[in-house]
Amino acid sequence: MMTATRRSLTRHLCHVGLISALAVLGCADSESVRIEAEPGADHFETRLRVKAEAVRRAPLAGGGRVTGTVHAFHKARITAETQGRVVARVVEPGAVIEAGDVLVALESSRLELEVRRTEASLRAARTVLAHAEREFERGERLAAESAISTQRRDDLRLGVDRAGDELALALVARDTAKRNLEDARIEAPFDGTVDSIDVSVGDFVSSGTPVATMVDLSRVRIFGGVTAREAARLRSGTTATVSFADLGGRSFDATLHSVGRVADASDGTFEIELWMDNAETLMRDGLAARIELPQGDTEEFVLAPREALLRRDGRPEVFVVADEGGRKVARSRIVRTGRSDGKWIEVVEGLESGDRIIYDGQFALEDGSFVEIDESVAAAATLPAAVVE
Repeated sequence: MMTATRRSLTRHLCHVGLISALAVLGCADSESVRIEAEPGADHFETRLRVKAEAVRRAPLAGGGRVTGTVHAFHKARITAETQGRVVARVVEPGAVIEAGDVLVALESSRLELEVRRTEASLRAARTVLAHAEREFERGERLAAESAISTQRRDDLRLGVDRAGDELALALVARDTAKRNLEDARIEAPFDGTVDSIDVSVGDFVSSGTPVATMVDLSRVRIFGGVTAREAARLRSGTTATVSFADLGGRSFDATLHSVGRVADASDGTFEIELWMDNAETLMRDGLAARIELPQGDTEEFVLAPREALLRRDGRPEVFVVADEGGRKVARSRIVRTGRSDGKWIEVVEGLESGDRIIYDGQFALEDGSFVEIDESVAAAATLPAAVVE
């Protein structure tokens, strides 16, 4: 009987040891896990050694980070405003030009003829108006002597009005012809760089045909998206830090120009726009940026180490330490997170000040696992200065 009991107890110990070994293998940091036996107990209890720290309210280093995209300060798709055949590509892609410089020239002889025709029509209209005015003045004198009827006088007045309208139409036709002639020289709308020329000599273009693309990169606009909470605290005119992985991680100061008030339908974020000088001409349209948002000095948040965060079934989860019947038990909590400085993360919902969150050894835990807290000084020393008393 005693022998059978000992064999059963041996099998039980082996089973417990196997489970504990599997738990150790499943932990990201095997040194943070230890199996403890309760001295004097008639059974064995597996406790996992973890590191934990009380959640506190404190400022977050930086105001959070969002991803942004660089856009040229001005970018224009330039189209023809009149029709004609291309006779010259005056500039080529990459050229730095000023507003008013010619990009593409169109054949203009027909347009010059049209200007001459409309100018002749304008001169004729002025002659007709002058004759009508003289006839009306003579009719006024005759009407005063009752030498002509009132109807004849009114007809002379109508002739002056018609001649005036014809003159106005001739002026519009002349100005339109001149404008078309000017539009045969397709010019730069602003100072900048030619990104592309989309037509070749000999091509026939009509009004609306794209001929070139220009960008102004002397300054750039950087667009990103923030949450409603971030949008509420951000103020135009403040300075943010922008870094670029494609430029070796270099950082620059940018000014927050505007914060959107309408959420994006796809992700619910609010658009922010920053302006930044590009004196070194390093920025290009479409470059990815990392924006470090500005933050108020007194703003505090519920903070937790990012390493404490787990994601299961697509939901962020953490483990906190609960005291149950004199023993420490790990309990899972679903949380909602906010901003992060890369190491520490804001917990918007799911935790309160005073909760002890497990940030080392949590990968081997399940809800209800017994734990032993590593109270060594080294554990607290890894926490940020903002949350250590």
